[in-house]
Amino acid sequence: MVRHSLLSVILVGVSFSLYAAKHTSALKTDSASLVVATAYGKLRGTTDQNVYVWKGIPFAKAPTGELRFRSPQLPEKWEGIKEATEFGASAPQMKSSFSRSEMQDENCLSLNIWSPAADGKKRPVMFWIHGGGFVVGSGSSELYNGAKLAETGDVVVVTINYRLGVLGFLYFDEKERSAGNFENNLGIRDQIAALNWVKQNIAAFGGNPEQVTIFGESAGGTSVETLLACPSARGLFKGAIAQSGPAAILWQPETAKSITEKFLATLNISSDSLHLLKLLPADSLVEAGNRLLKYMVKETPNKVFSPTIDGELLTTDIFHCLSPAQSGDVALLIGTNKDESTMFASRKLRMAPSNSKKLEKEFLHVLKPEEKERVTNVYKNYPRKRGVLDLLTDAVFRIPAIRMAECQSKHSPVYMYRFEWSSFFLNVAGLRSFHGLEIPFVFGTADGSRYQRMLKYIASKKIRTQLTAEIQTAWINFARFGNPNGNKGENWKAFDSNEYATMIFDRKSELKNDPDAIQRKAWEGVQYY
Repeated sequence: MVRHSLLSVILVGVSFSLYAAKHTSALKTDSASLVVATAYGKLRGTTDQNVYVWKGIPFAKAPTGELRFRSPQLPEKWEGIKEATEFGASAPQMKSSFSRSEMQDENCLSLNIWSPAADGKKRPVMFWIHGGGFVVGSGSSELYNGAKLAETGDVVVVTINYRLGVLGFLYFDEKERSAGNFENNLGIRDQIAALNWVKQNIAAFGGNPEQVTIFGESAGGTSVETLLACPSARGLFKGAIAQSGPAAILWQPETAKSITEKFLATLNISSDSLHLLKLLPADSLVEAGNRLLKYMVKETPNKVFSPTIDGELLTTDIFHCLSPAQSGDVALLIGTNKDESTMFASRKLRMAPSNSKKLEKEFLHVLKPEEKERVTNVYKNYPRKRGVLDLLTDAVFRIPAIRMAECQSKHSPVYMYRFEWSSFFLNVAGLRSFHGLEIPFVFGTADGSRYQRMLKYIASKKIRTQLTAEIQTAWINFARFGNPNGNKGENWKAFDSNEYATMIFDRKSELKNDPDAIQRKAWEGVQYY
């Protein structure tokens, strides 16, 4: 199905520095000001730009040995002061642009905290979950440096690592689970463990444990949506921001089981010898996982790993309406980019069908004839490449986001956005407003890393400053007040199923009702998941 086939992965009127911390000139760098006491021991951090940062904090025991393929366990306590000045290892994963310069180790369950001050002030907490198709990525990527966001918003920013690929999302059936040696959805369980750690300890870093907003992009956005449906995550956050997170990608047990069987066959391990999975080196599992991914991409509609509806941690498909009892007290900000699919169709990834013939083979054949005709007729560039990618962007990203917003808005405040900014160079390259382009504007790092440095050449300083101000202000307002307007009027109306109010982020950002309504209406009633 197309929901699996593509993942490899506002206000200008409010001042950009509305909530900026006023401590910059008085930032203390003496040793005592950097030491914080947690429930597990004392940590010494360092400074990053104009805020404090504590890196590589363990929120669980190392998931190694008998703890491999098990739920995360509480971390060990320590004596003295632990240095928290270096990022922890990333989860074991295949080589990619997300991981090429980072140390990897199975002992990867750590988090990082940026805060204006560990002063007892109850600041909103913004808890970031990285993307990467549940197979690559890290919370320590320079793409997600939380310093500027923390300073600008006077908020506490947390980024985390969680288990990926076969170590984080391999599925085991009821018999295997009942033996007590294996559990499912470990990457999501890691995220919940990190949230519990934050609940217990973040006050010591100047954060409010009762005012946590989770946010993430791509697989991180899907994680946000999944956590909304997890009973064990209830009460750990008050707000949720889902950026380009397909809400329809969860695996059913039969699909997940077939993937596990293929993985075991890759290693020549029988279902009666699963204990061998705990004895093999992590590198061997990752390499076998890479071979499995190549098979999945080539031979199946499942291109990356995904959480599974296992009946224990996760009991419902997030693509269907969640009950108020599950997510009724959580405000949601949700949105997509206008051209999500262009990156997946690039020569480097080749994850998306770029012509109508391939689209028919991989997706359109699951639609009823009348549905296929109705949907394809509303994309003016179809069957050319741009029309194919526009259709895929809607099918995989925008329509699922709208359907989730329709459901959640019945009992909770919901705000929808779409990121549409592009540039001449991005248009010539065929990328336009591609998947993930909004991230450096969210973190305020558009002039930073190798990824952001590209923006210096394709976007003027005026555009970088404007979009960063608009998006950061909205995200910070949402974390502080539960809506992107803050306490300054209603420029950004809440979403409902009558007007479909959507904030468009572009050179001139503005609120629009039901943008691209013709395409949205063409998908009504079409069940392709």
